[in-house]
Amino acid sequence: MYIDQELCEKCLECRPVCPMGAIMLKDRTVMIDYETCVECGVCQRLGICPHGAIKQVDEIPYPRIVRAVFSDPVQTHESTGVAGRGTEEMKTNDVTNLFRKGKIGISIELGRPVGGAYLSDLEKVVRRVTSLDAEFAEDNPVVSLITDRATGALRPEVLGERVLSAIVEFLVPAQDALDILDEMSGFIDSTLDCVVTMSVICRADAEGESPLMQRLRERGRHFYPNGKVNIGMALAGEEP
Repeated sequence: MYIDQELCEKCLECRPVCPMGAIMLKDRTVMIDYETCVECGVCQRLGICPHGAIKQVDEIPYPRIVRAVFSDPVQTHESTGVAGRGTEEMKTNDVTNLFRKGKIGISIELGRPVGGAYLSDLEKVVRRVTSLDAEFAEDNPVVSLITDRATGALRPEVLGERVLSAIVEFLVPAQDALDILDEMSGFIDSTLDCVVTMSVICRADAEGESPLMQRLRERGRHFYPNGKVNIGMALAGEEP
């Protein structure tokens, strides 16, 4: 993104809408800080500028384009064919049955709701998860960035890119879930310097309970239970 200085009237109406705080006034010029911008497109998509001064280059070069596909919700990931930062299964388990019995899903999101994250931080998380011998969700776009499955190393050229959000999704045996949650919590606290959210994805009974939730309470872990049902996403079978 950039601001066309010939069209800009310096009204600063655009400044509050940037989730990264990348729009600034410097030397009487309204500009977008290239390093801070994650190419989310919010400033342009909202049509906030009455003069059309906020513009996008014809083609975002690689590896900077990685910023856009992890920050702009309308961008499609080349590796998955869908938009969004995580898999469809984070919202409904009716498509591929990824989160099967005996397995617990864990997601670690970096960057939201504020501040974003560098992919170098993402690599640290992927490397640690790899060392735990966890099972990555293959439809997650983060997986396409991994160059070495043995170590969890990401493409070196993307490590300096900053994104609005990136989500690592993986599965672990149900009996190991609490220990792995403790392991990852300690690692995140001691290693990362960005906003991180960790979620657990598991099956619940008709009352909305699960054995894992009970075990979390017993360990004194506070959590916010959340559920989501996407109408129309269930597997379609043959009509009787």
